[in-house]
Amino acid sequence: MDLAQRLEAVEKRLRYLEDQEKIRECLHTYGFNADLGRSEKWADGWTPDGVYDLEDQKWRGRDDLLDLIGAPMNNHKQIENRSQHAMLNLFIRIEGDTAWAEGYSATIVRKTPEKIELWTCAYNHFEFVRSGERWLLKYRTRRNIGGDEWGGKAIRKYLDDDGSHTSAT
Repeated sequence: MDLAQRLEAVEKRLRYLEDQEKIRECLHTYGFNADLGRSEKWADGWTPDGVYDLEDQKWRGRDDLLDLIGAPMNNHKQIENRSQHAMLNLFIRIEGDTAWAEGYSATIVRKTPEKIELWTCAYNHFEFVRSGERWLLKYRTRRNIGGDEWGGKAIRKYLDDDGSHTSAT
């Protein structure tokens, strides 16, 4: 392998790692914006036709997503500024201008000044698309742990991943 080929390979691997970090940042920004009641900013992290698939409900498109997080009587509005969304144990794979991530999510809520509890804990599958230098959420599947649907239906690509895509090759 000559120097130009080696440099090209390093640049490809570097872009892959940078893209993984941008996807992590997208998910962490998602959590911070949800926690702080920044509904518009939260919705900006989705594609205009984004879908949130939560157990037996789906929200499709920006207006539905804004209603999910920002409607005054919605459950989420009731925990605003008293919650912490966390994404855990993420596996992220990039495939050109699309990507997927799978892992756990947990939302912690302060119920009273003395009581903090785990509000949700789930398996997740995320699909992303590149938009310029950013990554946007296109589809999120979330299934509660111990729920009616086995977590392997959400964490499906990881189960099939042979580990050969851990970096750009």
